[in-house]
Amino acid sequence: MTSTETYAPLQALIREYFKGEYNEMMLIFAGSAALTCIAVWLWVGTRSGFALGFGVTVLATAMLLCGTAASLLVRDKGLVEELALSIGKPQQSQVLAKERARIEVVVSKYRYYRYSAAVLAALSVLGLLLTSRGWVHGVVTGLLLLVVAQVVIDHFSEQRATQYLAALP
Repeated sequence: MTSTETYAPLQALIREYFKGEYNEMMLIFAGSAALTCIAVWLWVGTRSGFALGFGVTVLATAMLLCGTAASLLVRDKGLVEELALSIGKPQQSQVLAKERARIEVVVSKYRYYRYSAAVLAALSVLGLLLTSRGWVHGVVTGLLLLVVAQVVIDHFSEQRATQYLAALP
């Protein structure tokens, strides 16, 4: 077996993990664009307090999610190259140890993301119970969509990160 064949599975593992990250970021961009279009359509069609609250929340959420996704894409591009190029080189063990430590931190944070989503959902439900104002219900609807999106994103992201961590040497 040549040295290239020896290191190919590890390079494939790294590239596959980051390909999943990339695909997730593209879905975030697409979902944000779709919800923004729905919010604009709702506002144009109704000009209601609900539409305003929903639209503002969706726009703020889209900016937050897309900003995070864009920064991760920029970071990941350099990181995947650094990792892939270190395979088979003297610095491989140091680079992989650093990556393992990074992913351990990533995996450890998912519990807190779930807590945050639960608190946001509880506050949203409280908003529904305490008032019947349209703009509040619009904000609550936008926040609940954020909670659902976050739970779905984090489920697959955590699963992918946990598998990647387990497979890293």
